Amino acid sequence: MSNRVILLKNKTSKLDSYENLFKQHQYDPVFLPLIKHQHIPDEAFQVLNSLEYLVNLKYIIITSQRTVECLMETILPNLCDDHKRLLLSKTVYTVGPATAGFLERIGFVNIKGGDRAGNGSILADVMIDELSVDQDICLQQEILFLVGEIRRDIIPTKLSSAGFNIREIVTYKTCPLEDNLTRFQDALKPGSWVVLFSPQGTKDILDFLKQHPHLKCNVATIGPTTEKYMLDQGVKPNVVSPKPDCLSLLHSIMP
Repeated sequence: MSNRVILLKNKTSKLDSYENLFKQHQYDPVFLPLIKHQHIPDEAFQVLNSLEYLVNLKYIIITSQRTVECLMETILPNLCDDHKRLLLSKTVYTVGPATAGFLERIGFVNIKGGDRAGNGSILADVMIDELSVDQDICLQQEILFLVGEIRRDIIPTKLSSAGFNIREIVTYKTCPLEDNLTRFQDALKPGSWVVLFSPQGTKDILDFLKQHPHLKCNVATIGPTTEKYMLDQGVKPNVVSPKPDCLSLLHSIMP
């Protein structure tokens, strides 16, 4: 059987944690981007470039590595040093250890959630629990949620229903690449593992796998949203990683 693992995602850095860990365990990881990202920094920059806003802002929510990249590449470099230091001192809530690690690397010093919050629903519960002692302040001040153009509304819905004031600002958008299936077929070996991180851009690939069961590929996914999408498309994943990180995924697919 093949030891190839096709990761249907953009490689996040030269030292991507999935690549390093899978290679250490004699797997052959191949990254196959299905979507392209475009930063939309203007509104976020305008808001974060306001000293008055930054002074009053206490909490930020960032759940996407794409948002971290937007901050790193297009917002932080254009802020003055004082504004940058003030922004990076804010409490930032995030989902999963990977995004928490990226936030730490770009300079945030007070990161919460992370390992304790494997999805948005858990993060919202963590925030409600932790911020309840500060609720009078939070009801008056907004919590800034930096998001992608396509996102689920679990976090703002839960927090709003608990009385918190949430402001969402879009920092990036995504769209599918046109040659996803062709590149997937080029990368595929019989018996490969195929890992889905998001529904976006995967329909043709799932249809192909359904039509070619003789390839005996195993399919893994991270998170219940993508699992539900796969089931709706008639594909049952062999594995659903219990946490959105490379170690949980590795342990899930190892024999």
